[in-house]
Formats: sequence, structure tokens, C-alpha cells
Amino acid sequence: MLQRAITYWRARRRPRLALALAGGGVIGGMYEVGALTALEERLAGASEFDVYVGCSAGSVVASLLANGVPASEVYKILDQDLVDPLNFRRGAVYSSDAFRHAAGRLGRLVWAVGKNALAGIRGSVPDMLARAEKDLPAGFFDLTALERFMREAFAKRGMANDFTALPRVLMIPAVDIEHARRVVFGQDGLRHVPISQAIAASCSIPGFFEPYAIDGHDYVDGGVGFCGHADLAAETGARVVIVINPLVPNQEAGAVPLRRRGLYSILEQAGRIYSQNLLQLGLAAIRVKYARTEFFLIQPPRADAPMLGPSMGFEASRMALRYGYESTRAWLDGQGEALLRRLTPSVRPLAV
Repeated sequence: MLQRAITYWRARRRPRLALALAGGGVIGGMYEVGALTALEERLAGASEFDVYVGCSAGSVVASLLANGVPASEVYKILDQDLVDPLNFRRGAVYSSDAFRHAAGRLGRLVWAVGKNALAGIRGSVPDMLARAEKDLPAGFFDLTALERFMREAFAKRGMANDFTALPRVLMIPAVDIEHARRVVFGQDGLRHVPISQAIAASCSIPGFFEPYAIDGHDYVDGGVGFCGHADLAAETGARVVIVINPLVPNQEAGAVPLRRRGLYSILEQAGRIYSQNLLQLGLAAIRVKYARTEFFLIQPPRADAPMLGPSMGFEASRMALRYGYESTRAWLDGQGEALLRRLTPSVRPLAV
């Protein structure tokens, strides 16, 4: 009778859980912290994962969670602007002289194109850009400040900057631009790379940032050609994979038309459309390939997802943080109930 009681009362074994965080710039990372804080609250803090996959801005968040820092703690630091090594301010991405260097690179671009124009070479602007290729800058900003910020934050907080020292699996994908292939820091031959350098490589948005060099290889944003990288999580044997995607196409009714907002907003919207389609196609494919794995997608509702500002801007960062929290709470009360049931161990009644 005792053995039967133990058998019936024992909670159902928790499945192997994985979290895959997509990119989205500063705004996207803030949204993810808010969303994960809402999930932590609903699960009464029992929201640790076995596997963390973080791409681009998601790599920053994933590296903290894999080190055991609760999302709610990060939320409090950011929302209340507390003095803490994890407070992600402008200096975490942009050094004090970043905009002076960017202006210089812009001047270099103008000079490179103008040189061909003054030489009397006729043709379209794309033709002139092609001829000026070797004189163009590799990007307007670099990620030296971000790598340093993460390295110092890990050290000051007593956290690991070493994949092999983590208590959980952490994978950070990036793209080797020369060989046009995805690489995964934290796996195989790339486990020796410091986490802070892997984050910088995965965050290197082409054009905006220069490619990030590690051991003679140039890397760009892990979101180039991919979104979410949920397949990496499924390959580890995870039976439940939660994918958080911060940016969806903006559909604000009655707002100022994107055409009138200018080039940056148009490019931002185009990037959201591109990543959303990649994500949907990717999830459809891996749901077939990994039929035993359940995938849950958390993202802003497309009907009222606000375009809070440039994804790499800081002015709307707290707004994105709170929006991620509030919108995810609303989602968990509705569509997300299936996820909560899956993550909450059930207890069988005692048979008599």
C-alpha cells in the first residue's frame, strides 16, 4: 500500500525544457526580460530551463538566465534604474566616442562615392557603390563596448564568462560571414570562446556594426537567415521549447503611414516582416522534424504590437520592458494556459 501511495502521489516527471530567445535589438531584449518576468510570476518562480539558446539581443538575456539570474531581478534593475552591473544603459552598447567614429565612417562612405562621381564615371548609384566597395566602411559602430560591458558585468556579479563553467546548457548562434554558415558558440570547437565575445559576435547587425572578429573569423548577427534557432534546442532532446520573438510587423490602424515616418521606420518594418516569415517557416519545418517536441511561441499580438522606436534605441526601452511584461501576462491568461498546464507538474489522487 505504501508503494502504491508513493507511485500515485509522485508528481509527473518534468520534461526537459528549453528556451530560445530571438533577436530584436535593445527594444527586443527589454521585451524578453518583461515577458520572462511574467512567466516567472505565473510559475511561482519555477521557471528554470535545462537549455538556453540566445540569438543577438537574446544572447544577452540568455547568458544571464543561464548564470542563474532570475528575469524578475533584471526587470527590477532596469525598471527602477538601479545602480548595478547589469543595468543596461547606452554605455553598454555605445562608447562615449561612438558617434564621432560613426560620423567619420559616414564621411568615408560619402567620400568613396563622391570620388567616383567626381572622376566622371557615369552610371547608377549602385554602380558607383560597387566601384567604391574597397573604400566603404565595414559598419558604422563596433561592439567593443558591449563585449567589455558583459565581461565586466559577469566579473562584478561573480558569474561565469565560460560556457564550460555554467550549470546549464547555453548556446549562442552567429553567422560566419566569409563561409556563409551558422556557428554555435558553446558547442563543439567553440566552447572555449568567452561568452562575452560570443554575445558580441551574435549581436553584430550587418551594416550597423562592423563584423566581430574572433580567432581570425568575422561574425555577424545570428539572426541573418535565421530566427529563434529553436532547432538547436530541440536537438538537445528538449521536449518543451519556448520561443520568444520580440518583434512582429507593426499594424497600427490610423497611425502615421510608414512612408511618412522615413527610411528608418520602413527598414525596421521590413526587418520585422522578414524575421516573422523566417520564424513561421522555421517553426513549421522543425515541428515536423521534431514531432515529439512541443513548441510554444510568445510574441506581441500582431493586432496591437506597437513600434516603440528604433530597435537599437534606448528612449523607449522601459516602455518595451513593461509592454513585454503586460502583454505576456495577458497572453498567459488566454492562449498561454496550455503552456502553463504543460509546465505545472500534476499530482495524481491517492487510490484506495
